Amino acid sequence: MNRTITNNETQFLFEFCRKHYVYHYDLQVELVDHLASSIEEQWQEKPELSFENALRNSFRKFGIHGFSKIKEQKQRELRKKYNRLLWKYLFEFFSWPKIVMTFAFTIVLATLFKVIKNDLLILVPYFGGIIIFLVYYYYRIFPKRFQVTKIKGKKFMLLDRLKDTQFMIIFFSQIPFQAFHFWNILNLSSLQNTAGIFAVSLVIVGISIGIYGELFYVPEKIKEHFSQQFPEFAL
Repeated sequence: MNRTITNNETQFLFEFCRKHYVYHYDLQVELVDHLASSIEEQWQEKPELSFENALRNSFRKFGIHGFSKIKEQKQRELRKKYNRLLWKYLFEFFSWPKIVMTFAFTIVLATLFKVIKNDLLILVPYFGGIIIFLVYYYYRIFPKRFQVTKIKGKKFMLLDRLKDTQFMIIFFSQIPFQAFHFWNILNLSSLQNTAGIFAVSLVIVGISIGIYGELFYVPEKIKEHFSQQFPEFAL
């Protein structure tokens, strides 16, 4: 009969990961599974090998940096995963039939730029509304709609990515100020024709779609994935 990891030994592996600076539970689960499989493989060849020595052999395979490299790798994978989701959302808006709505908003905005000679009469309300919305989102929408209440006080890499959404608000809030700072570029004669105005309008609409995707679409997917992967920790 093959020797297998006991429940007590599994708990020891979780504690072992914490002692080696792996504090996120979702990463601990992967590492514990990896270590347990490695230990059981060794027991198939040497059943008499102690758990401690088998664990030492398994951990040695991670090299002098221990778990640090795999932590960085998982963090990169997580960022790439949800960045791909955001790009997927954006591409959906630039495909049929949503592209019709995108171009409709673009045409409306371009028309306003042509009709209203003072661009600030459009930009100030538009970007001012964005800033007001970001403040409202930070204090009201995100806590009620996307914040995940978890039990047992465990940390999750997945939820850290969700928290990044709140920090993205700081980035988005800088867009209006940067837009006004570089607005003199848009006043060049080359951008005063119909094509130039339409291009600028399309960029503004595209940025708005990107903000919506980052603030609503990605957090919704993260919360959904967390509830599916760790239902026992979500309240």
